[in-house]
Amino acid sequence: MNDLNLWQKLVKVREVAGGFSKDTKSYGYSYVSGNQVLSKIKDKMNELNLLLLPSTQVGEHHTHAYKTAKGKDALDFVVKGEMSYTWINGDNPTERETVTWAYYGQQDEISKAYGSALTYSERYYLLKSLGLPTDEDDPDGKESGGNEPVTTEQPKQPPSALKSKWKLLNNNSLQGFNEWVAKKTGEKWNYSDMEQALTKKIQEKKAKEEESNAQ
Repeated sequence: MNDLNLWQKLVKVREVAGGFSKDTKSYGYSYVSGNQVLSKIKDKMNELNLLLLPSTQVGEHHTHAYKTAKGKDALDFVVKGEMSYTWINGDNPTERETVTWAYYGQQDEISKAYGSALTYSERYYLLKSLGLPTDEDDPDGKESGGNEPVTTEQPKQPPSALKSKWKLLNNNSLQGFNEWVAKKTGEKWNYSDMEQALTKKIQEKKAKEEESNAQ
């Protein structure tokens, strides 16, 4: 394997990884676990003497107050920042490939928000960079021996955090919320994707307001 260049080694990793299934559930969401991703490619990376090094810059954070489904006050920390991943050929360290990336996370403790953001970022960087399918209707997402795709149901009602974020963007109003959720669901978005999209819009809105106030 020493005669392979960096990009040929990445192809070998992609070949051994194959497809992934959404094997973990949390808060009504189904997703691909980090353990599943890493366990499939780690041994091959070691065999090929291939390294993947992350690098993060100092990011931003803010708090988000909302009501839980039971009406209790809650406070989350939202973190975001820029980062990069660098693939290195251990047999020829001058061969490197750096890809810029980003992280976003939200948890009730800032350290947990940062940790989960990095974990989520790494998992999806590997899936996207190696071109690996995860959707339930992909051929690799089907149960062995069956013809029907594996499906996962979302909660019948969107989580309260999703409604809270919508209100922050729309002057404490839920007008248009159900239509937006129905549209995104039709586009095969899950609630986690929707929540991240709203978080990003909230951050953009806040940045514009701060810029306007500074003028």
